[in-house]
This record gives sequence, C-alpha cells and structure tokens, in this order.
Amino acid sequence: MKMVQGYRDIFYEQLRQLYLHSEWYGGVFDEARDGRERLAQKIADDSQAILVYERDGELLGTISIIEDGRVAWLYRFVVKDFDPEVTKELYDAAAKILKERGHSEVLVYTPVGDENLDARYDSLGMTKGGDYTCFYKEL
Repeated sequence: MKMVQGYRDIFYEQLRQLYLHSEWYGGVFDEARDGRERLAQKIADDSQAILVYERDGELLGTISIIEDGRVAWLYRFVVKDFDPEVTKELYDAAAKILKERGHSEVLVYTPVGDENLDARYDSLGMTKGGDYTCFYKEL
C-alpha cells in the first residue's frame, strides 16, 4: 500500500485534526484557509497540491505545495509526533513534484525559536534563512 498519496475529501476530518496540532507544524488552523471547500478547490486546481501520509487508515502527516512557477513553498507540513519516516517521505514526494515542475529551490516558513521544527528542517538538509514576520488582514 502506498503511504504517500494525493489528498481526497474522505481525509478531511483527519486532516483537520492534524491541523489542530499547531505544535507539529507551527501554524494555526484557519477555516478561511483550511476549510473543506478551500481544500476541494485547491485539489480541483492542482491534484498534487496536497499530499497525505496514511498508514492503516490513519493520517499521520500532510504537506501542501504552493507554487506559481516562480517560487515554491511547503505549507501545512504537519507530521504527527514528528515521525522522521513520515517527514522524509512527505518531503521527498513534494520535492520530486516540484523538481518535475522545474523548481531548483523550495521554501518553508516556520516559527522562530521552535527547536523541534528547526531540527525537522535541518534533518532534511534545508538551510536556515533569516527571521521574518508575517502580516495578515482579514478582507
């Protein structure tokens, strides 16, 4: 059975539960970005944009790809309990897709000072960049 696969709506509730664990990815679940309809539209636009890792019917991780031809980001890179096998397989799958799309670099944003997430990206051979702050506003 293939562990990494494309997201489908049947995974939504388990995916939502993963997103509620901000400690595993440093993000915050937001219905405006992570609602069922938003994810369905994202997959309709790009069937490879959200990958999940499933084992024995349980979702253990997910990674989303945001890319526009110029830049590629990993988004919502959530791995239950920081499992290194799940982390590597999701990263490798996303990196392969991005490389096939012509990208030679990928970015990921993470909270400043989170040692677990720093260790995750270091273990994947990623180079740590400068600290940035994200601003947002509801429209």
